Amino acid sequence: MCGISLVLDFGAIRTPLLAALTEVHARQAHRGPDGEGWLLVDGELSARRYGSRPAPDGTTPRLGIAFRRLCIQDLSEEAAQPLSAPDGRQWIVLNGEIYNHAVLRDELRARGHAFHTCSDTEVALAAYREWGAACFERFDGMWAILIVDLARGRLVGSRDRLGIKPLFFTLEPGRLSFASEPQALAGARGDGPHIEPARYCEFLSGRPPGSATRSFFRDVHPVPAATAFEIDLRTPVSDAPEFRRYWDLATIPPNHDEVPTYERAVEQFRERVSQAVQSHLVSAVPVGCLLSGGLDTSFVASTAAAWTKATSGSSVPSYSITFDDPEMSEWPYIQAVAASAGLLSHTLTLTPAMVWDSVDDVVRAQGQPLLGQELIAQYTAYALARNAGSIVVLEGNGADELLAGMPGYASAYLRDLLFAGRVAELVRETRATARRTRSSISRVLAASLARRPRWLRRERSYPWLEPAPQSPEPLEESDDPSPLNQYLFTLVRHSNLPAVLLSQDRSAMAHGIESRVPFLDHRVVEYCFRLPASYKVHRGVRKRILFDAARGVVPDLVLRRTDKKTFISKDSWMPLRPDYGPALADMARSKSLVESAGVRGPAVAPFVDDYLAGRHDDGMAVWRLYTAWRWHEAFHPA
Repeated sequence: MCGISLVLDFGAIRTPLLAALTEVHARQAHRGPDGEGWLLVDGELSARRYGSRPAPDGTTPRLGIAFRRLCIQDLSEEAAQPLSAPDGRQWIVLNGEIYNHAVLRDELRARGHAFHTCSDTEVALAAYREWGAACFERFDGMWAILIVDLARGRLVGSRDRLGIKPLFFTLEPGRLSFASEPQALAGARGDGPHIEPARYCEFLSGRPPGSATRSFFRDVHPVPAATAFEIDLRTPVSDAPEFRRYWDLATIPPNHDEVPTYERAVEQFRERVSQAVQSHLVSAVPVGCLLSGGLDTSFVASTAAAWTKATSGSSVPSYSITFDDPEMSEWPYIQAVAASAGLLSHTLTLTPAMVWDSVDDVVRAQGQPLLGQELIAQYTAYALARNAGSIVVLEGNGADELLAGMPGYASAYLRDLLFAGRVAELVRETRATARRTRSSISRVLAASLARRPRWLRRERSYPWLEPAPQSPEPLEESDDPSPLNQYLFTLVRHSNLPAVLLSQDRSAMAHGIESRVPFLDHRVVEYCFRLPASYKVHRGVRKRILFDAARGVVPDLVLRRTDKKTFISKDSWMPLRPDYGPALADMARSKSLVESAGVRGPAVAPFVDDYLAGRHDDGMAVWRLYTAWRWHEAFHPA
């Protein structure tokens, strides 16, 4: 887990390459507390490495890389990046982990490659030298990789299959730049940071992102997940890279011909997740787990604790956020899991005042405004982990999107039953879902039969908000005939999961922590997408297969839960009106907010004033406006 900055320049911009690279690098200092490294390549494709920022010497570099290091595997200086091949003809920077690097090392050593470090980065570079860009298909893990191939005159890059590790790019005349965080690129552009109107208006309306192709900053784009690319270092840059997909979730075939029995599928699923957890525990620095009290984190933490105890006899620390409000508290479940698994439990009670005081720090770390208050709880959990000494932390993210964990996700299963003509089962499932969600049968059916998922529909309009510009790009769809799997594919590929992963990465890196997500091992993901829909949702039980795989691993108290809390689940928890009215009134009249793109400025103050006077209760919309204001004040996007 580190920070990557790269600038490829052909002299068309007045700002010197080294100055631009320095600015991007400085904005990502938090991503690498353990060191830095620099690489400059001239027009003759001759490279020179530096341990710190090189002084300008009158030359004009063609390419520059700056790297922030967080030591995880090999802690020695020999493993510092940028890392060179033995003959100096290739250089690599890698953010992330290649979990199967030991297996690849043995295979490559048998093919004649020598290794001088224990790092996965050296293995990744040797794999590229052996197999070219096809090497990425052999990697198990999470990564953003850039390789400068001086022998071929190419810049080669790749991002992992699920997009766990971030990599963004921006194109200016004659210059192409990459970085781990979009705000770093936006601030270093010659025209400064600009708002991406579609994403900004989407946020202000209260919707999660509908597409993974946009950041909050105009002209700053994510490198697509599961792709590789090559760029000619000798030819001036005029277009964005051409991304080649090396793994395509859309074409993962459902296992209709050889469907395992449900009991066998539970065993196979448990084995795959357990193997993923074991691989994610390998580290030269202390490892811990986030524990929310829900099924996902409880299963990961309990599995990690059992494996660690069996192999080393030691205990795993866990990190949890709690609340005084009993309607929000997960403490009984956290306590039960920690006691059952023998976890070293660390908890912190979060108060509304702590959340409010953290807004500016979290907005700066995220590089964007905050849709809800959950990100502040997540940010605080990582701070708790780092202060207790953990540098690697395992998470439970991904299970909801793979297995229809949220209430709205599971409703797509009813469309499976309807389209298959299984009317009797449709009736039973509808009744069971209504009981578990404490909803009416008519409401369950209405949500299930809607053609567009709830998160894609605008819930309401606001007098102060312009309609969000529509993106002309079509969203890739899954080939799976199951409506449920089609819906889950959209969540994983385009909307919810990419947003969750980016937020997780930024919250963790703000505290110098590497976050790992065992549920998103690509073999687990492929297995889940091959399963029948009924293995994921059944009689109103969401994440059915995980629920049954967790029997005997997670306490029954957690398994018997029928609620689904988030970190902060009550809109009324933050006392916005009584405690923060003056700040909200200032926000409603701030120039940076009311003059921002997509906002009808004169209508903001009346809306906020009506909220403060109790004439409406849309506190979450006011919260979004407030964090948007803090984002404007931090980054000054035009």
